[in-house]
Amino acid sequence: MSTALAPVLSPQPFAPVAPAKPIRRLRSLSPHLLLVANGNASGLNRHPELVQDSARLLRSAGARVESLVTSTLDELAFVLAGAERRVVLLGGDGSLHAAANTPGHKPELALIPGGKANNVARSLGIPLDLDAAARLAVEGSAHPIDAIAAQTATSRYLAVEGVSVGFHALARSQYRAKNSADTAAGIRAGLGALTRFEPMTMAVGLDGSCELMRLSQLFVVNMPLFGPGLRVAPADPTDGLLDVVALEGGGRLSLLPLAARLRRGTHLGTDGVRSFQARTVRISTRGASPVIADTTDLGSDTVELSVVPQALEIVGRAA
Repeated sequence: MSTALAPVLSPQPFAPVAPAKPIRRLRSLSPHLLLVANGNASGLNRHPELVQDSARLLRSAGARVESLVTSTLDELAFVLAGAERRVVLLGGDGSLHAAANTPGHKPELALIPGGKANNVARSLGIPLDLDAAARLAVEGSAHPIDAIAAQTATSRYLAVEGVSVGFHALARSQYRAKNSADTAAGIRAGLGALTRFEPMTMAVGLDGSCELMRLSQLFVVNMPLFGPGLRVAPADPTDGLLDVVALEGGGRLSLLPLAARLRRGTHLGTDGVRSFQARTVRISTRGASPVIADTTDLGSDTVELSVVPQALEIVGRAA
């Protein structure tokens, strides 16, 4: 009886194994922001909950957010120096003044207004509404803006809003408060300066020319708003020029109506008010007035002012 042999199956060749395709990781579309709150800002002093509210609104607008609260300029400088992403500053004008004057690296900045005057936010079209400002901070594009380098014999400062010499500067130098929102301190400083104020002779140089002027006040501004909401000039912080407004000397009684016109912006083109544009300005009062850059007293030495083009990158609608 024959035995049937099972067929011998020849081995099948192994099918080549296709190499695994690399896993494509989707890049997050959520921007990663650093929210830095100035703990000394007037708005945060009154409403400390603004920090949590701002972080929540930034997240609602689609961002990933890390929050920090700083209490000194050194802390702010340390944070900004190491920042590699957009920094959202929660605070008033002083927060941006401080950021501009931190040494070294300056990251892209956005603003959530938390002060009283909020001159920078108003000048750049940044909403004062918290929700709208947070959305702009997440979705908006940053634009370069100029600044003003103020150089004296002993100091250098980068002004964002402007520089003041004269009555306003004298009053500001006597202001004694933690931030710029103390109305009572502002009134005391203004009245103190008014009681003994006299117009002064200033040597004013514009782009190399020089003229002696008898003035009550001289402003050199980079933005439309400066100081306590003064509409000094329709300055454009992107045009590479400084706007100079000279208010001629008058008696003490003329200062109050002049201040009212400055608040409304109706002083330009009136008698006793001259305006110029320049790239460099040199001011000397022979010690008769301090030089105030933004809100910082630089002393009473001669000051040299010049435009620093594209000094900062700020998210704003009108930057």
